[in-house]
Amino acid sequence: MAKFQSKNLTRRTVVGGIGAAGLGATYAALAPRAYAQEKKPVKISFWTFDNPQQRPWVNKRVKLFTEQNPHVKVDFQWFAFADLGKKLSVGFATGTAPDGFVSQDWFMPVWLDKNLLAPLDLGKLGYSSYQSFANDFAPAFIEGATVGGKVYGYPMWFYGYCNYLNTKQFKEVGLDPDKDRPQTWDQLGEVARKLTVKDGDKFVRQGFKFAMHAAQWTMIQFNPILIGAGGAWFDQSGKCVVNNEAGVRAMTIRASIAQKYGAEDPADSIATNPIPGMDFLKERASMFFCHPLPIELVKAQNPTMAEGNYFRPVQYPGSTPGKGISTTYGFNLVVNAGAPPEKQEVLHDLYKFMMSDLVDAWKDAAPFTFAKKGGWEDNPEVQKFPYVNEIIKARSDGVALPRTLVFNELADSMHRGVQKIMLSKADIKSTLDEVAAEVDRATAAYKKA
Repeated sequence: MAKFQSKNLTRRTVVGGIGAAGLGATYAALAPRAYAQEKKPVKISFWTFDNPQQRPWVNKRVKLFTEQNPHVKVDFQWFAFADLGKKLSVGFATGTAPDGFVSQDWFMPVWLDKNLLAPLDLGKLGYSSYQSFANDFAPAFIEGATVGGKVYGYPMWFYGYCNYLNTKQFKEVGLDPDKDRPQTWDQLGEVARKLTVKDGDKFVRQGFKFAMHAAQWTMIQFNPILIGAGGAWFDQSGKCVVNNEAGVRAMTIRASIAQKYGAEDPADSIATNPIPGMDFLKERASMFFCHPLPIELVKAQNPTMAEGNYFRPVQYPGSTPGKGISTTYGFNLVVNAGAPPEKQEVLHDLYKFMMSDLVDAWKDAAPFTFAKKGGWEDNPEVQKFPYVNEIIKARSDGVALPRTLVFNELADSMHRGVQKIMLSKADIKSTLDEVAAEVDRATAAYKKA
């Protein structure tokens, strides 16, 4: 595995190395020799996150690439979705980071601030200019992967969250999934209360379920509530302001499903990192905010639900009916700045190959949507997926997670705060004060370091 050489490798030298390797005239003049050099064995390391659909598709494309390029070997590793960022941080700190990896978009500021990524050679990815590349993807996604006109991330998936409904359970309690789907937070609480089934004090079925198993999910599910309540994670000076009036209002909404409407038991969950929506899939909860749910996942966990087709996505509730927004996020293919030039070149070829057939990706990993504009949304394979336009709308209308250099610290602090509020019924304002203070200390420590 390549050792990271941050102290000796500047962004300029990386760019220079790529530029030297990519000079067209020189390449053409030395083509036979360069061809021979390309065929020398190259072994690269590549990390991604685990997911029952996406990780196997990435693995398939890597395998196809190496079959077509037998001189290339790929050490392919994957980690739990919530662990990948921390694994990469440790890898960079210890010199064991992979040559290339899939980065969640909210970690891009950290890698870029530390000069840990190599700029991509857009020509090797098939683009004639920066503008032609930028025109191909969602603007917010490009902004998060670009510094000084140089691109450091090749966008992959990009999707929003929906409120998934168990339509059979809606009908059981006399609700119409179309007419009665909650469009405001109060409606969410009232509908969840009607859907809740209890045996004494014990929940048989929770009307709605917030994820409690991982810090990333705490952030993903709270982010749109905070933004929708008029709040923000940080002010313009970088101070954490999640404890202000809007933050308290947002957390009060977050807590209300359990504490006001009695429609959720925060301590009762069978969610796992690979399958956070397990409570919904096992029909222990009637509604759940989730990324696009693959039908194959539903079939695997609940064949009856899949066969009966009694689940569907709708848009999030919001403060105003019809104005609900969700968190959107995505993934970039990136190159470790410490990877030698010959490995960086192979990674460009690999990434271009991987993303050359989005319909193939859709067939294997539907309904996860892409950052790329056009070329796939109108494809019949895409449009035949149930409620696909609800899923695309959530992607298009959503809000990004905070771009911060202390995302892990923020997520961990928020997760501890939510646990205190939901499991111990701690005071919301004082708990958020503690969270904000922790995040500000982490920010100060980062700047000092």
